[in-house]
Amino acid sequence: MNLRNTKQRQAILDAIETHGGHLTAEDVYKIVKRHHPRLSLGTVYRNLRVLAGQGTVRELDFGMAITYFETTKDTHYHLVCRICSGIVDVEMELEQKLMKLVEQASGVGGFQIENHRLDFVGICEACQVKPVQAAKQIRTLRAR
Repeated sequence: MNLRNTKQRQAILDAIETHGGHLTAEDVYKIVKRHHPRLSLGTVYRNLRVLAGQGTVRELDFGMAITYFETTKDTHYHLVCRICSGIVDVEMELEQKLMKLVEQASGVGGFQIENHRLDFVGICEACQVKPVQAAKQIRTLRAR
């Protein structure tokens, strides 16, 4: 299916590229709506599905009830904070070894690997500090 690239679809793609990805559909909507006031959230969702189907945009679901979008680029990995939902792209030495595994697995049973993902889920440095700061604030308030 050959779909034409509409102004809205291009604006959605530009928003994701400009902001480096890891945007929700709502984030994209808020950005694009500034220049396309008649844009609806439904239109953003439909166009994101089209762009993902074309392979132009990658859909990222980290199991946190929120789907993020980024432009399709070289294979990279993600550090995902399970508290603040922050996402950081990371390139690691692991990639060379992992690519060898991908090559080995791609021939098994005639399976053709098109893409792979590796995500590390944990707690970012800022969120690790937050509970300690909150506990200190509670003690300070009680001490008054």
